[in-house]
Amino acid sequence: MLKALLIDDEERATDSLRLMIEKMVPAIQQVMVCNDPRNAAALISEFKPGLVFLDIQMPHLNGFQLLDQIPNKDFKLIFTTAYNEYAIQAIRFSAFDYLLKPVDVEELQTAVERFLETQQDYKEQFDLLKNIMHNMEAPSSDEFRLALPTKEGVHFLFPQDIIRCEAIGNYTRFHLKDKPVCIISKTLGEYDALLSPHHFIRTHKSHLVNRKYISFVDHDGFAVLKDGSKVEVSRRRKEEVMAALK
Repeated sequence: MLKALLIDDEERATDSLRLMIEKMVPAIQQVMVCNDPRNAAALISEFKPGLVFLDIQMPHLNGFQLLDQIPNKDFKLIFTTAYNEYAIQAIRFSAFDYLLKPVDVEELQTAVERFLETQQDYKEQFDLLKNIMHNMEAPSSDEFRLALPTKEGVHFLFPQDIIRCEAIGNYTRFHLKDKPVCIISKTLGEYDALLSPHHFIRTHKSHLVNRKYISFVDHDGFAVLKDGSKVEVSRRRKEEVMAALK
């Protein structure tokens, strides 16, 4: 039986989310609410939820301070947050699910479906949580580390160590500086949204390139990279690419 715990100091938020889960997410059979984060660690130990919806910004204890109080995090996390671009980027860079408040029912259903499809790898989640803390404490988003979960484990990379990303169907191949290529089961579009603020250019529907590795664009319409490789620049993106390189 899948049990969920909602931790948020705003009662209206937990009332709304609980009602949504009870009506629209049949996979969750039991829901409990905690509106005081100071009581949450004890409640987690007693209730033993499989899934925790955790607000980040709360009085007395924020979401990360609460997690520090829980030694055995044998549950999966979905963060809930009001709009805060820096925190959201830190979470997304760490490959965690999050829901923006007010929560959209379709996004909730999708997040729970992803939870049901994933293996219960709590060690991996612990590593991802440490990465969120690194990102939240970074002086700027330029120092965020990107978490790339693979079958072999999680790779943590700074954007400047990524030369380019290449679409392979619903997968993305990462070409890295001084490291082997790795393939991630997410689309290039997801990484385009994450990495574009970090000086990455979409040269083609299948290619996302770190601008600092581009030497020049040749007469045949290819971006020539510093490692000697070439990446196609589509005609409709050429003007945008050339402008970004100036």
